[in-house]
Amino acid sequence: MSKYVPVVVLACLIWLCIAARLDPGGSYPRMPQGPGLTVDEVFNVQQGVYLIEQARVLGWLNLVPGASYEAYRAENGYNPDHPPLGRWWLGMHHHLAWWLFPPFEPDALWNTACARSGSATALALTIILVGGFVTSRAGWRAGLFSALALVSMPRVFGHAHLASLESITNFTCTVSVLVVAHLWNGPVAPTSRRAVAAGVILGLALMTKIQAVLIPIPVICWVLWRWRARGLRPLMIWGGTAIATFFLLWPYLWDAPLAHGLEYLGRATNRATIYVWYWGQRFTDKEVPWHYPFVIFGLTVPVMLHLFGVAGVWQTLRNGLKSKWRPANTSRKGHGLEGRMAAVDPARQRDDGQSFEAAIVLILACALFPLVVFAVPGVAVYDGERLFLTSFPLWAILIGIGAESVWSLVAQATGRMWIATSLCCSLFAVSAWPLVGTSPCHLVYENGLSLLLDQTADRSLFEVDYWGEGVTRELLFKVTEMAPQGATIAIAPALHQFQTDEYLRQSPILRSHGMKVIGYDSNDRTTEYVLVFRRMADLPEEFLGDPSAQIVAKTMVGGRLLAYLVKRAL
Repeated sequence: MSKYVPVVVLACLIWLCIAARLDPGGSYPRMPQGPGLTVDEVFNVQQGVYLIEQARVLGWLNLVPGASYEAYRAENGYNPDHPPLGRWWLGMHHHLAWWLFPPFEPDALWNTACARSGSATALALTIILVGGFVTSRAGWRAGLFSALALVSMPRVFGHAHLASLESITNFTCTVSVLVVAHLWNGPVAPTSRRAVAAGVILGLALMTKIQAVLIPIPVICWVLWRWRARGLRPLMIWGGTAIATFFLLWPYLWDAPLAHGLEYLGRATNRATIYVWYWGQRFTDKEVPWHYPFVIFGLTVPVMLHLFGVAGVWQTLRNGLKSKWRPANTSRKGHGLEGRMAAVDPARQRDDGQSFEAAIVLILACALFPLVVFAVPGVAVYDGERLFLTSFPLWAILIGIGAESVWSLVAQATGRMWIATSLCCSLFAVSAWPLVGTSPCHLVYENGLSLLLDQTADRSLFEVDYWGEGVTRELLFKVTEMAPQGATIAIAPALHQFQTDEYLRQSPILRSHGMKVIGYDSNDRTTEYVLVFRRMADLPEEFLGDPSAQIVAKTMVGGRLLAYLVKRAL
C-alpha cells in the first residue's frame, strides 16, 4: 500500500490549498481570497441546501415537489434541471463547513464559500482515483505523474474552487470509466456480477449530471471490439442496472416517470439560446464552428502536458500492436512501462486480453468521444470547456503514461535515474506554474499557443471571464473605496434575476457600506458606477472595446483585464 502514499499526500495537499482560497466576497476575511462569485453558483448552492434541509425533516430521498422544508417553502422550490446527487454533495459540504467554520456575517440561509468545499473534496478524490488506478497498473511513478497532470490543469483546478457540479461530475464519470476498465479487462467477457457493479456506478454518474450519457457509446464499441457477441449480455445488464439506479435514486421520477423524464431531457437539450464568444465573434450555441471543442481543449491544458499525452498514446498503440509481450527476463531490466509490467505480472507476457493497453484504449476513447460529439454541426456547445471537462481526468492518465515513458527513455539513455527524475519534475513544475500566475481566477488560463493565435490588443480572441470570477474580494474592496456609502452599483452583464441580490447576500463588504446592486440597463443614465466582468458573448456593446468611461478599479490576471469598475459621466 505504500506505493499509493505519494498520490494520497498530493490529494490532501491540494485539498488544503483549495479549501484555504474559497472566499468570494468577505465571508472569511482572514483567509486568502478565492474567485469571485460566479453566475450559476447560486442555483447549485440553494438547491444543495434545500435538499439537505429537506433530508433533515423527511429523509433525503423525498425530493418530489411539494415535500419542502418550511424555511424554503415560501420562496424556493425543488428545481429538477439537474439530478440531485451533485447538489446534495454540495449541500452536505455546505452544512459541514458552516458547522466547523461559521462564515462572517451571513445574510442568507446559504453561503457560497461553504458549499465550494464540496468541489475541493471531489477534486481530491479524483486525484486519488486517477493516480491510484495508474499506480496499480504501472507503478507509483506513473501514478504520481498522472495525479500531477490532473492538478496542473488550471481549468480543472479552477472549477474545484466553485460551488458547481463540474468537479463532482468529473469524479463520478471518471469512476464509471475506470471501473469498466478495471473490472472488464479480463480474457473473457465480464460476469453478470461485474456488469451490475459497473452499472450501479454509471447510475450514480447519471444522478450527477447529464454528461454521463456520453460514456455508454465508447464503452459499447470497446466491449464489442473485445468480445463481439459475447459482450452483449453484460452490456444489457450494465445499461439496465444504470437506468434502474438512476430511477430508484431520483424520486422526482416516481410519480410520473415518462413526463418527468422527458421534462428533464427537454431542459437539458432544448434550453434557451446561449451565446458563445469564439475567434473574436459572437455565435449562438448551435452555430459555433465544429473545431471549437478541439481548439478550447488544446488551449486550456498546458502544452507540455499535451506532449506527454501524445507520448502516452504512442506508447499504448506501440505496445498494443505487438503480437506478444517481451519475456519477463528481458534485458531491459525493468526500465519502461512495458518491461516493468511484464516483470510484475507474468500473465502480461502473452496477448491474453488482460493488457493494461486494452484498458487505456477504452480510456482514450472515452476522453475523445465528448470532443467529437460537441464538434458535430448543430449540437449546442457553450460554457467554454465545461461540457467536455470530463475528458480532462482521462487525458491525465495518458499524460502520466507518457511522462513515465519519457522518464524511462531518459533513464536508459543517461544511465542516471536522477537526471530523468529532475527533467520530468522540471517539466511538470513549468506546467503547474500557471496555477500561481492565474490565482485566484484559474479559469482565465490559456496556454502558450493562444499567444500565437490571439494577437488582439486586449487578448479577447477567446472568452475572457465567462463566469465572472474576476469580481473578487479585492475588487469589491476597491468598489467600496471608490464609490460613496450607499451608492448604487450596476452589474454588467446581468444574466439572471437572482444575480444582483446574490452579490449582496454573499458579500459582507458591500452590505457593510450600504451598497445597492442592480442589473445594468443601457438606457439607464442615472447610475454612476458600473461593475463589469468581461463575458464577451453577453457584454453590452459599449463595453466590448475599451470603455469610454474612466476605469477606477480593476482585476488583472496574467496581464489580462477580467473585471473593472467604471465611473460614468452623468
